[in-house]
Amino acid sequence: MDNHKSDTRVHKENWVHKENWMHKERYRYIYCIVIFVSMFLLAFPVSGISDTGFKTAVVVSRKIRPYIHVVDGITENMPKDLSQLDVFFLSHQNNQNNQNQKVNPINSQVITQIKENHYDLVTAIGPEALALVCDTKLSSKKFYTAVLDPHALPQVGPNVCGISLRIPVQVQLEKITRTFQNIRKIGLIFDPRHNQRFYDQAVMNSKDQPVDIIPLQVTSRNQIGSVLKENKEEIDAIWMIPDQTVISEKIIRYVIKHGIYNNIGVIGYNSFFTRSGAFFSFEFDYKALGIQAGEKMAAYLTTGECTRETPVFDTIINQKMADKIGIQVKK
Repeated sequence: MDNHKSDTRVHKENWVHKENWMHKERYRYIYCIVIFVSMFLLAFPVSGISDTGFKTAVVVSRKIRPYIHVVDGITENMPKDLSQLDVFFLSHQNNQNNQNQKVNPINSQVITQIKENHYDLVTAIGPEALALVCDTKLSSKKFYTAVLDPHALPQVGPNVCGISLRIPVQVQLEKITRTFQNIRKIGLIFDPRHNQRFYDQAVMNSKDQPVDIIPLQVTSRNQIGSVLKENKEEIDAIWMIPDQTVISEKIIRYVIKHGIYNNIGVIGYNSFFTRSGAFFSFEFDYKALGIQAGEKMAAYLTTGECTRETPVFDTIINQKMADKIGIQVKK
């Protein structure tokens, strides 16, 4: 009997000892985990893995195909694990009951939503969206794309960055002279009230190229015919740029027709020109522009680097028209 009690006591002591050992091992395991996590956080700070917390708002001027293609490019190229992306379309409806109201009520609601959600970055697509975003007191970083002259808008400050639709004059001129062999005198048609700076830059950059820039200045559409007639013997090609005085589909067709009749080619800035008979034009792939914007937006969010970029673009040669008017394409 005594032996049985002794064995029972020894068994209990062994069980208690084993349980104490297991508790010590559990605490030792937890302690090791805590040390490991602490060392990991020291090596990789929380700020370095919190990029997924970014929020981006994309404000679009209107629902037209080029802007929608830009949105598609951005949404496909912006890493989903980097930023939440919300898209807002502005309204252009006239509110007759609130004619004294500066901002359309629907657009005011868009701005209110953006303010309440505290976005890290607000991207504007189109000039109306950019003007509204910059006219509103937002603490968010601001970015633009698909805007011709963003910094010509009075609301846009010097610290706003993005990708405009303005291909630098130097880049355009180099592309023209490298593509065509026998163009020596280019007539630039423009209204000096809108594009004097463009003309000045073209003249300055032409000094490094084998071409001269001939000014075809107009201040009204009624002057276009007479200016072209007066200079037809002085130019090899007519260069048309975005200019609100000069540009309309009717005028584009008129200038191209006048050029063909006088054996003068036209250079334009979208595919409508080459479809209408221009021998050369610059063109934007708006989805590619969106992809470019998405890359720059991601860099802006992660590094804070704010830059103004030259837009990606293509060129179109209307070979049939070039051959017709005797313009030689360099091989």
